[in-house]
Amino acid sequence: MENLNNFNDKIIIALDYDDLKPVKNLLDKLEGRAIFYKVGFELFTSCGEKSVKFIKERGCKVFLDLKYHDIPNTVYKAVKAAVKLGSDIINVHASGGTEMMSAAKKAAGEASKDAGRHIDIIAVTILTSLSGSDINRIFYDYKDYKEVIQEKGNECGVYKEGISSDLTMHLARLAKISKLDGVVCSGRESLNIKKTLGNDFKTITPGIRTKTGSDNKITNCADNSKDDQKRVMTPSEAFNAGADYIVIGREITGAADPACAFDKIYADIKNNVNTQKI
Repeated sequence: MENLNNFNDKIIIALDYDDLKPVKNLLDKLEGRAIFYKVGFELFTSCGEKSVKFIKERGCKVFLDLKYHDIPNTVYKAVKAAVKLGSDIINVHASGGTEMMSAAKKAAGEASKDAGRHIDIIAVTILTSLSGSDINRIFYDYKDYKEVIQEKGNECGVYKEGISSDLTMHLARLAKISKLDGVVCSGRESLNIKKTLGNDFKTITPGIRTKTGSDNKITNCADNSKDDQKRVMTPSEAFNAGADYIVIGREITGAADPACAFDKIYADIKNNVNTQKI
């Protein structure tokens, strides 16, 4: 990101709804502020292609967050269909492998020519809802899983600090090899990915939270009791870590005044982002 003049192009609002009515309500409240929205499983499953087309008709951009993960030919066809809907960013799981990711990129390239615009294909690395111990259990501790979860005081088993960063970097390299445009990753991994794979390799960072309260800690001010993100950052921290986009959901969608919440995020970016580093 070169400067903050177009920062609202870099803030993606997650539309975690199951109906278009609250989507319309939110877009009305954020008109003139947010222009990029994420359509995920819940909204797309409930409303289908109408959800994407509705947002595009409002003159906004769409990140279609369906995390394709299947055989290459199936993903190839799915990406082509997603581009026809008007999606601007489409993601796949990096763990699907280089052949699958290459097929997704090929489909986007072909469809982009027909659409007359570039569509980014982004790989999901490690979900920000997973802690280090979660990652260890999924990828490394499967043989001793029963013993690990029964061991009192050591739920992490053989987990070592940095395991999420190592695995994220490995998956990001696979995405780069597959000629994808970038990855979805925690802000904690974004800067290292940029340094290693190049500044033009994009990073999208979810798990964004603002600091609230007298202790100035990161919290989910909308509904902290239901917060399942574990590797989080503030908006400015994410951009300072090299993120090209940040994804924010409940901080805005769950706020009593979404416009005010968006302005708070803008203030954090304006006051704390080091534009010389991005």
